[in-house]
This record gives sequence, structure tokens and C-alpha cells, in this order.
Amino acid sequence: METAVLAASWANAIIFGFNVRKPPGLFRTITKTASTTLLSALTYIRGGSLTLTGALALGSLGDAFLAWDEGDAAFLSGLGSFLAAHLLYIAEFLPAGNGRTQIESEGWRKVLAGAMLLLGPAMNAPLISRVGRVLRVPVMVYSAVIVCMTLAALTIDNSRVVWGAILFAMSDSILAADRFLVAKTSLFRPLMQYAVWALYYSGQFLIAMGLSGSSIGH
Repeated sequence: METAVLAASWANAIIFGFNVRKPPGLFRTITKTASTTLLSALTYIRGGSLTLTGALALGSLGDAFLAWDEGDAAFLSGLGSFLAAHLLYIAEFLPAGNGRTQIESEGWRKVLAGAMLLLGPAMNAPLISRVGRVLRVPVMVYSAVIVCMTLAALTIDNSRVVWGAILFAMSDSILAADRFLVAKTSLFRPLMQYAVWALYYSGQFLIAMGLSGSSIGH
């Protein structure tokens, strides 16, 4: 059962990967949403917590909003879904982690924590002047929450979870740059859009596998 669900998730992720730059449509939305919905189902099958399963399910809802339409209303709905997902991730990570002690135990954790604390302000500074007024506060709140999510992940003695959170944050940063900062005619946009999906799905996959079906400490 686990193998079949995981294979189906990968298949949908790969199919969507080839259709990242296609116009919004039903097939494109289904493949994108199914990839993370199946990860959510997989964590439940593997005995993961309802918090983890719920976070992934909210991620799939956000995927649906962002896949179907690129307007501000859909973007805000997707942002809200992912914001709620990150809050559930924080609720999942903090009890499983060892707090500040874990971050300070290894140099690479301290470097990543410092980088994430700088990333939020560094991304917000150019974004605030480029996003519409209705998006400014939501974007700032979301940026703060994803920084908190990655810091919470760094308290866990599980490299899969840590790197999953980092990849997720990188995906969001590239998505924000692609949507608001990079010119529509930029030659880098195709590469950025493919990178967003690859990093995002990989991050969700690592978090899902890191916190379900096994104990912390891998």
C-alpha cells in the first residue's frame, strides 16, 4: 500500500513537473494537487500524526489555488492555506525538537539559522514596494511564519526534516521573486518555475518521510 501511494505521488509530481509552465487547467491542477494529497495520505498510512497529515493536506489545498489561477484572490487563498500548513508544522516540530540546544550543537545548524533570520528581512525589503497594498501584510506575516517554521525544524535531530524545511523555504523565496521581482520577459523565469516545484515537492517529501513511519533521529 505504501509503495503504491508513494509511486502515485511521484508520478503525479513528475507529470506536473513537465507541465509547470502550461496554462491553468483541470489536468494540471489535479496532478499538482494529487502529488501532495498522496503524501498526506502516505503519512497517515505510515502512522504519522494528524498534525503532520493536516499540514500536508493544507499544502495540497494551497497547490490547488495556485495551480488553477494566478490572480491575487487565488494567491491570497493559497498563501492562507500554506500559512496554516506552516503553523501546523511548527506545532509538529517544536515538541519533537530539542530547542535552542539542538541548533547550537552543530555549526551548520547555526549557519542555517542565521541565514534564515536574514532571509526574511532580505526578501521583504524589495517585496513590500512591489506587491499590491492588499498583499503587503499577508506577505510579511507569511515570511515571518516560514522563518519560524524552518527554525523549529532546526531544533529536530533529523536531517531529512531540516533539509525538507530548508528546501520548502527556498521554494517560497524563488516563487516570490518570480512573481513579484523578476521581469516577465526574463530568461531566468522558466528555470525558476521548474526550481520552485522541484524544491517544494522535495521539501514536502523529506518532511513527510522524516516524521512518519520512523522515530526522530535519522
